[in-house]
This record gives sequence, structure tokens and C-alpha cells, in this order.
Amino acid sequence: MSNLPLTKADRQVSYSVDINIPQRLHQNPVLANLISNYDLIVNFHAAVLDRKATGGGWFNLSLEGDLQDIEQALNYLRDLEIEIFPHALVSINE
Repeated sequence: MSNLPLTKADRQVSYSVDINIPQRLHQNPVLANLISNYDLIVNFHAAVLDRKATGGGWFNLSLEGDLQDIEQALNYLRDLEIEIFPHALVSINE
């Protein structure tokens, strides 16, 4: 079941989120997987990661793509126990 407020699966959207990637995943290509595995455009708006990587990494992102692909990508992040803080979902094509 969809966690996003739109229901048309083929709708192109931009979804703005903050995520916190825990230290245990810093060596994993989490963000690269969002792009390659889910066919998304990922834009970074802000990031905070301390130089020694002793804490989590915070990223403010917009995820652009098919609504269904974004939902699958968010499930992937949840499966990794990455915190997700949604901001806005905007339709790109009406």
C-alpha cells in the first residue's frame, strides 16, 4: 500500500525528503542505489556529515521519477532502517 498521497502509479513526481544515514551504512552506496536501482534523479539540497564520520549523515534531497519507483526506493531506505522525514510531494506532469 502506498505511503504517498497520490494514487496514479505512472505519475512523475518530485519528492522532497530529509534522510539520516547511520554510521554503520557509511560504506554502503545507499544514494547511488537510489539512482541506479530505482531509476530516480536525486538532487542534493543540503548535507551534513562530520569529517570523521562518527555520527549519522543528514541529507536534504529531492527524488524525481515515477511515483511507484519513489515508493519502492523509500521502502528500500526503510528496510535499511534509515530515518526519512518527508517534506513535499509535487507532481511534475499533470
